[in-house]
Formats: sequence, structure tokens, C-alpha cells
Amino acid sequence: MPISLYIHYPFCTHLCHYCDFYKIHRSDDVEVAYFQTLEIELKLAWESLNPDQRNLDTIYIGGGTPSLIEPKHLDRLLENIRKLFTLVDNPEFSLEINPESATSDKLLFLKTLGVNRPVFGIQSFNHRSLKILNRTHNIDDSFRAVYLARAIGFENFGIDMIFGLPRQSAKTLSDDLIQLIEFEPPHISYYQLTVEKNTPLAIKVNDGKIKLPDPDLTGAMYRGINAELSRQRYIRYEISSFARPGFECRHNMRYWEEGDFLGLGPSAHSFINNQRFANTSDLSAYIDKLSHGERPLIYDYGQENSRIHEAIMLGLRTSRGIGRQNFKDRFGMTVEQAIDNKTLQIFIESGFVDPAGDRLRLTDSAFPLADEIIRRLVK
Repeated sequence: MPISLYIHYPFCTHLCHYCDFYKIHRSDDVEVAYFQTLEIELKLAWESLNPDQRNLDTIYIGGGTPSLIEPKHLDRLLENIRKLFTLVDNPEFSLEINPESATSDKLLFLKTLGVNRPVFGIQSFNHRSLKILNRTHNIDDSFRAVYLARAIGFENFGIDMIFGLPRQSAKTLSDDLIQLIEFEPPHISYYQLTVEKNTPLAIKVNDGKIKLPDPDLTGAMYRGINAELSRQRYIRYEISSFARPGFECRHNMRYWEEGDFLGLGPSAHSFINNQRFANTSDLSAYIDKLSHGERPLIYDYGQENSRIHEAIMLGLRTSRGIGRQNFKDRFGMTVEQAIDNKTLQIFIESGFVDPAGDRLRLTDSAFPLADEIIRRLVK
């Protein structure tokens, strides 16, 4: 059974105010050390896998800012991946790109390496919103990135957007949607802004320097996004993910459906043989451990209940919901036995949960309230 490979590139030239992913400022020397160490980790991780797990059907390079990678490093990395792993026919290969770094030479180079799904972190087409997020690209950069992707021949690409931004109104959201739809991207991720602890954005919100939109307004924004993208023939297959038919992100589906995936690089997570583990979120410790031939792993020995809760949460976030037989095979109980049945009946009667068939799923009307519904269902 093929697995998915995620590689975390931890470098940025600029740190956005809202982002809590592990990242540090880039330097040539540290990047060289990182890729030398990543090569060691790749080999050690490959040795730990069963022969039937040494097949890949998706690769995703995230960060950080992967579009900063020196071409020679990326070329060598992919050469090593292909030496060790067998790539299935038509693998999905995604790489995150900041719009300001999307040049024709870079996109052409990525295409020759096999990248077939660039993901552009546009976030907004509004100058004020980009400034609040402390993004370095401008609207022209976004236009150029998408234009070049089309011109170079990428049939599949994604655009990441954010709503619920400080000072965002229904009008500015509508403007973002109009421009987004004009691009006709095969895939859209539209996330609600989350204020993560210890980020510069969180500090400003806590100090009262930035005020977030009212929850009722963000709820209306989400419903408006869903309605408009549905009119444009996008399928919402996960709370924040929309795609033209056939362009769903296979890599992310592997996460949500709890298939096996291997994560490399500092802070990267893995799920192999029903065991979750992660690398240390410290580049120095990551390099030190691997330079001594030891993988910098932190294992999740959480109780069975936490695994059950995670399976419910991930499953109900998708439009397909939770597969009943798969759930029973994994945990030895029905999904109904794992959730609060009194609350479940209320949500069924309210039209928020569809219990019919071989899957338990949220209805379309429930998705704006998904987080709260899931919280109440989990015992």
C-alpha cells in the first residue's frame, strides 16, 4: 500500500505574524546543514519501513517557504527519494510557493523535477489585509504567480486563502472571492484565521491593538464562501477545502482518512502502522541527533480514547464522514458507541448529522458549526 511523504522546509526570509509553524530565518550555511541531515533522515526512515511501504503516491513539501530552496538541494533531494522509493504512476507532488518568489525559471525548474501541484499562499487580494498578516507579497505578485502557472502548463494548482481577518468586511471578502474565482484554480483552501498562542498576531489581539471580526460575521463569511464556490461548481470535500471534480488534494486526504504518511524535517509528523510520532521542533537538536545516526523522534503514546477522538474529529471534517466498518475494525466498537448518543440524536433531529448508510457524516448545513458539533459529540 503506497504511503505519503511530507517534507518540512523550516526556513523563511520573513516571519508572518499569524503563522505558528516551525520556522527560522534562512541562511546559506544552515540550509546546507539541513539538507545534509535530511539526507541521513531519509535513509534511516526508509530502512524503518516495510517493503510494501516503500512506495509513494503523494509528496508534499511545506514550510516555511519551500520556494526558497536552492535548486541544487531540491534536485539532489528528489534524486535520493527516487533511489529509495518507488513512485506510483501519476503521483501527486505538491510544493508551497510564496507569490513573490514565483518566477518563470523557478516554476519551469519545479515542473522538470516532477512537481505537478504548486500551492500559492495568496491569503488575500486586499493590500490592507496582507499588511495586517505581515505578508511580503503584493497583489501583482499573486497575479503573476497564477498567470505563470497557467502559461507553463500546470493543470493542477492550489490557492490558499484566509477569511475572518481583522477589519475584513463583507465587501472586502466579496472582492477576494471575485478575484479568486476569476483565476479558476483547480483547488482552493479557504481557512478561517486562527490566532495561535505566542504569535505576534496573538500579542496584538491580546493587547487590544487588533480586533477580530464578530463571530456572527465570520460565520456569515463562511456560509457566503461555501455558497459562492458551490455556484462555481467547486466541491467542498473538507471544512476548508474546495476542488473541481478530480482535483481533491490526495495528500491531505491521506491525513484525514488516517492512512500512513511519513514526515521528514524538524517538527514533521508521521503516522505509520497505527503509531503517531513527530520530529523535534528544533533544527539544532534535529541536526545533532541525526549526525549521530539517531532519528529525533517523539512518540505519541496517547491513550486509546485520544485516538478515537482524533478519528472522529478528522472523519467528520470531511464531506465523506466516518466509515463505519473502518472505525469498527480499528477500535473494536461502532462509531455510535464512541460518541454521546443523546447529543447525536439531537443533531440528527436538527438535520446536522446524516446517520444513513455505511458512513456517519455532517450535513451541509452543519459545516459552519462543525467544530462545536464535533466537540459536543466526543465523549
